[in-house]
Amino acid sequence: MQYRDFGKTGFQISALGFGSMRLPIAPVKENETPDLDAAVKLLCRGFEAGINYVDTAYFYCDGWSEVAVGRALAQGWRDKVKLSTKLPLGQVKCEDDFWRILEHQLEKLQTDHIDFYHLHGIGGAALDGPIPEFKIFESAAKAKDRGMIRHLSFSFHDKPEAMKRLIDTGEFSSVLCQYNLLDTINAEMISYAASKGLGTVAMGPVG
Repeated sequence: MQYRDFGKTGFQISALGFGSMRLPIAPVKENETPDLDAAVKLLCRGFEAGINYVDTAYFYCDGWSEVAVGRALAQGWRDKVKLSTKLPLGQVKCEDDFWRILEHQLEKLQTDHIDFYHLHGIGGAALDGPIPEFKIFESAAKAKDRGMIRHLSFSFHDKPEAMKRLIDTGEFSSVLCQYNLLDTINAEMISYAASKGLGTVAMGPVG
């Protein structure tokens, strides 16, 4: 496995990360618990191969992705693998929701901290809406002070000029965005993010 500097975080990230939006989790009926063994085995195999960055989110796999990732990390990997998950801003309707969701995620992930806590799929409009309205930056700073998150990050599906606005806030340590040989629209902003000290992760790398 190859490793690279991840912005100014001091972390050497594996060239391949493990995205957990799609895992082998069998569909189940309502109120049933799925069999997560295959997903956990797959995650652990990735860690054994040298992957040291795993990405999940609150709603991936109908909410079970975080549970599977947590179980895999609990098998001796938590101190060796950096954990990324995401806050769904659309579910934040008041300031307390930040804490309610974060605490639920920590429980699902069987950990006391998240290394890279992303604002999920935000664009420039978030800077004029939920971020100031619900004091997201202030809550994230408090969560960092309490050791619940280590870095604030964002995932992104908007236009490149919106990414620049988000980078220029100075609030974020890394960005997760679309990039592959068929879709290079974010190339300039990926370079800009790196020049500002942010770590960069590509989603959809094979188009």
